[in-house]
Amino acid sequence: MSDPSMIDILKKAETGPICLENDFDRKVLLLKLKEVIKEYDIEFSRDNLIANDNSLADDVFNAAMNLYLETGTLCLSTHRQIKFDEAEIKETLRNAPKRIIFGEGSDAREMTPRQIEDQTPPLCLTSGGGEISEDIYIQVVQSYAQEPLADTVSGGCPLHTIFGMVPKAGTPAEVLASMYNVIYSKEGVKRAGRPGIGFHNLLGTALSAAGYISASQSEFGVRPVDGNLIASLAELKTDNNQLTKALYYSERKNIIPGAVYVPLMGGYAGGPVGTALVTLAHHLQGLLVHHVAYADFPVTHLKYSCSTTRETLWVASIVGQALSRNTHLLTASEAITAAGPCTEMCLYEVAASAIVGTVSGIHINNASAAKSQYLDRETGMEARMGCEVGHAATGMKRTDANELVTQILTKYEQKLDNPPLGRRFQECYDITTVTPSDEYISVYSQVKHELQELGLNLD
Repeated sequence: MSDPSMIDILKKAETGPICLENDFDRKVLLLKLKEVIKEYDIEFSRDNLIANDNSLADDVFNAAMNLYLETGTLCLSTHRQIKFDEAEIKETLRNAPKRIIFGEGSDAREMTPRQIEDQTPPLCLTSGGGEISEDIYIQVVQSYAQEPLADTVSGGCPLHTIFGMVPKAGTPAEVLASMYNVIYSKEGVKRAGRPGIGFHNLLGTALSAAGYISASQSEFGVRPVDGNLIASLAELKTDNNQLTKALYYSERKNIIPGAVYVPLMGGYAGGPVGTALVTLAHHLQGLLVHHVAYADFPVTHLKYSCSTTRETLWVASIVGQALSRNTHLLTASEAITAAGPCTEMCLYEVAASAIVGTVSGIHINNASAAKSQYLDRETGMEARMGCEVGHAATGMKRTDANELVTQILTKYEQKLDNPPLGRRFQECYDITTVTPSDEYISVYSQVKHELQELGLNLD
């Protein structure tokens, strides 16, 4: 048996079982979630954010497999379920990529599977996710690329405007902004002196397939050693727009297709356990439906709009461990912080997320600040913290990491209801030299010192 081709997927999207979205959410997803959670007796532990229990990780993986066998993926454009049998899923998992090269020359970086408590540092993907003004976009990308421990960078921050126009989805301005998103990103890494560095996500501005396809051209510097992310729609859904992107990348092979999942804890997936199962099922969906080679997942708390709560950190850890023990899938957990740049809280959030991903056997993506909701609130300093902490946590035991993250949580958990917004990029960096401000250096140094006092071996 071979993996389902994109043609097979398109046919399944047209011929699968008919299912309306409301029925899928309430009668298919919710009912099956309750069933598998009860069957496998999976519980969330507030005190064990990084679970030291291999059997729990295996149960979570098996429960997610059973969940996806029932739900499949709902195509919103055709109101049909794209479903797979167990043999198709297992065969596709066996054939999934085990190695990706991002970038070229001295900046080439290899992404390979990691193990729990791995002695090899994680690949440090660096990026933000909030909108950026067009006049500083190049400098923002440069601030990430110039970080010595950055293994990849991203153009994942959407352009706020292009030539003064708002790039609304489906408009010519969106296509134009998507092109310049790539052009500016490539210029940013050149100015950082790292033209060969790979992108794990080239494009944050595009929403439509037209935007993706128009910008994914070699004329703009796009290479087969760059990646771009296709979003899975929450929860366990896709549409013709996403399938068109997947089809284009599958046929052109001019870029590495990746996936981004943003499971919403507190939505239809429910609490931490349901969210963990849905997150794992999204990994199966990305592989089977969108034919991706790697994935990035920021588990987002519906109330706090961040991935750094106690519950979402547990989800990231158990998902990472479940994937590490049962597959060779290439994935990274992403930090979305509640607080904004140039605040101690933001840096503590990044540190907690980096430790969780590193020790749990996956790679890390550092970081989207200020809930990814505020203009110009992304800087390379958050990435610096995540990269340094990820390297420092390499080889750490789960029990030690759990104790450390629990202590870090005490420094910001009570502020999640009202996190500090911090400062804009223009206040955090000198725009001409693209160097961090004295204020941010001071804040960074203080947090780094306190992490060292907690026992993290930062140089």
